[in-house]
Amino acid sequence: MYAIFKAQGKQFRAVEDAVLRIPSLKAEPGDTVTFGEVLLLEREGDVQVGTPSVAGASVAAEVVSHGRGDKIIVYKMKRRKGYRRKQGHRQGFTEIRILGIDLSDGKPEAAAEPEAAAPQFDITDVARALAEAHGLDLAAIEGTGKGGRILKKDVDQAIAAAEGDG
Repeated sequence: MYAIFKAQGKQFRAVEDAVLRIPSLKAEPGDTVTFGEVLLLEREGDVQVGTPSVAGASVAAEVVSHGRGDKIIVYKMKRRKGYRRKQGHRQGFTEIRILGIDLSDGKPEAAAEPEAAAPQFDITDVARALAEAHGLDLAAIEGTGKGGRILKKDVDQAIAAAEGDG
């Protein structure tokens, strides 16, 4: 089982008992941290991809240590101008040990059913927001996009039809 999670604006692959170096966290060594934004979850060959994250999944980790990476030399120069600048940089990091990948309340199948029911309609984000704002039933709207995808113009037509009937 593994998970891809997002921390400090970057993505990491978590496997139980793995030690990862992530950008610096404000936590002391020995503290336990939880990353709630799990983008992908794989277990027993079954892959769950989040939209944008897997609902209820999280990654628990223990802070092992803090440190600084290898030095990088930054050198600027403009030819024929006598301008030269040499600067070093060491990026800080936090080393974490993955304790476990937690699923939603220990009931992964129960959490997967509502997710499976929601995406049965392939719909654009704008069209979904517009349909929710007008209280339209998505099952009543027929999509004209590729593969039957419900587009904004389909929702606009449904709104016009509802106003004409009402």
